[in-house]
Amino acid sequence: MKVGINLLLWTASPSFNEHEHLLEDLKQWGFDAFEIGVSGLDAAEITRFANKADALGLDRTVLDVFVASDADTISADAAKRKKAVQIVKECIQKTVDIGANVFSGPIYQGLLNTSQSGPSEDEWKRAVDSLRECALFAQERGVKIAAEPLNRFEAYLVTSVERAYQFARDVNVDSFGILADTHHSNIEEYDTARAWSAVVDRIYNVHISENNRGIPGEGHAITPEVFEVLKKGGYDGYLIIEAFNANVPEILPLLRLWRPFVEDESIIARKGLEFIRRHL
Repeated sequence: MKVGINLLLWTASPSFNEHEHLLEDLKQWGFDAFEIGVSGLDAAEITRFANKADALGLDRTVLDVFVASDADTISADAAKRKKAVQIVKECIQKTVDIGANVFSGPIYQGLLNTSQSGPSEDEWKRAVDSLRECALFAQERGVKIAAEPLNRFEAYLVTSVERAYQFARDVNVDSFGILADTHHSNIEEYDTARAWSAVVDRIYNVHISENNRGIPGEGHAITPEVFEVLKKGGYDGYLIIEAFNANVPEILPLLRLWRPFVEDESIIARKGLEFIRRHL
């Protein structure tokens, strides 16, 4: 397994000129990879990030989201579904262009979409049909899609890894699997390790994220058993730290993060990396 970190700890709008130094820092600290949102990056920016990562010997994974007011795979509005598919396909192509092979996110549903009664069969079917098209597109390009179940305060269609596993089975394309996240599982599962053990064959990416989204290992969401399940299950992908520090304005209303945990984000990165390495 390789250890990486999502650049969302520092920015929701990565720019090579502003954030090139982060890649150098990550390499110096001992990371193997980084995760980056690509929807706002043009071809030139992607090439610059890819070249820098290659020069440093850093792998990369891609994660992105979209909001329901703009695009939504579950929507009864065909135009919104079409827009969601377009966004996902563009992200998949950018995944290839930046030199990655995993694209992740809660792409079965637009964010900030609420329900008074929970998911319907029609919403499930619309999302499955939309993402089957995307999964086939990804498979042709050698990319795996890892759909991330979010907790019930952020989404409602897919909130558990069991539900994500069923969704992947319904999509029925080998390239489509699960992004398992310790933060969301800490809320939705009775036992994270046990829940993951039942779906580990379809886990294509992992987020290591604390119960409060702060320093991995300082809370109660990430147990030693989680790492053992992944090792015993033969998982050989990435362990991506997803942590936040209430320093990125765009993220605050989405994740309800209002207070910083440390003065310097590098503390979260370095302590999180040390914690994961101990368990590997």
